[in-house]
Amino acid sequence: MKTSIKNESESPVLLITFNRAENTRKVFEKIREAKVKKLYVANDAPRIGNENDAKNRDEIRKMLNEIDWDCELHSLFHEKNQGCGFGPANAITWAFEKEDKLIILEDDCVPSLSYFSFCNEMLDKFSDDTRIWIISGRSHQSKSTFFDKQDYIFSHYAHTWGWATWKRCWNDFDMRMNDFPDFEKMGGAINVLSTEEEGVLLNKSFRRIFNNIEKEITHSWDSQFNYTILKNGGLGIVPCKNLIQNIGAIGTHSIGKTKYTEMIAEEMSEIIRHPKFVIINKGYEYLHFNNHIKKIYRKRSLAERAIKKGFRILNEEIKRILKNEKN
Repeated sequence: MKTSIKNESESPVLLITFNRAENTRKVFEKIREAKVKKLYVANDAPRIGNENDAKNRDEIRKMLNEIDWDCELHSLFHEKNQGCGFGPANAITWAFEKEDKLIILEDDCVPSLSYFSFCNEMLDKFSDDTRIWIISGRSHQSKSTFFDKQDYIFSHYAHTWGWATWKRCWNDFDMRMNDFPDFEKMGGAINVLSTEEEGVLLNKSFRRIFNNIEKEITHSWDSQFNYTILKNGGLGIVPCKNLIQNIGAIGTHSIGKTKYTEMIAEEMSEIIRHPKFVIINKGYEYLHFNNHIKKIYRKRSLAERAIKKGFRILNEEIKRILKNEKN
């Protein structure tokens, strides 16, 4: 089965921002190009005493005044800093107070135009299909044979670097994963994923997050949402082309450029070839697990984590100094 897709976005878009006006500008220009008809913009408050945060917030406010197309704008500028965990999570909850579906972008996720049309098509097609929980804009295996006869596949591994979902899914989100002990007692991810190796690794990862949840919620929300999807047996949609370029080489969750941040945002055909069945592609999952999931879920040593944090702080300070010198 094939269907054609529109170039404009009919579904509402949520843009989550903080202190990276330069990155936000790149995402904003794509939103302008897509002529998004309803736009939600959330901005986390500056950290106390941080002039760079405040300056970037002002620039983002001014940016919204540049909307020159037919667009219904809703904005949320927090009065107190929420952090990298509750900031995005509260922004999504806020937007879902008014919407049943959302296309979601953070300020370091630059989409292709196809991203909007693809998400819009999938949101409509699977709106009532409770098997589907997330539509991803990322495709790390886009050159594989998995997409020879179809333009997207179903998987337990769908990333949130540019994504879309429904209120019906977000309503089940629990930042603190309170039911994880019961999930783990019943076998947890081992009973959901294709291989025991995958299940064991994800169980360990979720256990580590749960045991340190008060620290995790200060900087993480996506791992908890991934858990929400998994515990409900939910599937994600992965496109045949990578539709998002991640430009967040410097930030809370980054140590610099990688092959994944170097992936460009591609365009898809206007005609979508739909899979015949809603079933996972085990071949894709095995490949993606070994090439990517293992690396992001493995437990880093204290030394590795300390080095990562040190590089992050140093990179942020260098960027701040260089920007001040230019001004």
